[in-house]
Amino acid sequence: MGEFARFMDRIRNDPRVGKIRFSSSFLEDVGDILDRRGFDEARLHIWALREREDLERQILPLLLILGEMEKVRKIEEERTIGKYILKNKLGMLIE
Repeated sequence: MGEFARFMDRIRNDPRVGKIRFSSSFLEDVGDILDRRGFDEARLHIWALREREDLERQILPLLLILGEMEKVRKIEEERTIGKYILKNKLGMLIE
């Protein structure tokens, strides 16, 4: 099993992520920041929004997902892939 497939399995099977309904605009924002500025800046952006009631249930799962993404060499090297996953494929991974 490849690195990317293991990433998808970890996300799919993580109970902390499985039942979360993510805001598409929040994922777009985080994906754009990830692509332009990297994982650390994306985490800082997420952390800065932790007080928002509409996002509070999404914060920890998204931080976990970013951590798993960062372990995949191809995603870390080409952050555009991470942006694509967040913006387009995350719902399919956790359903």
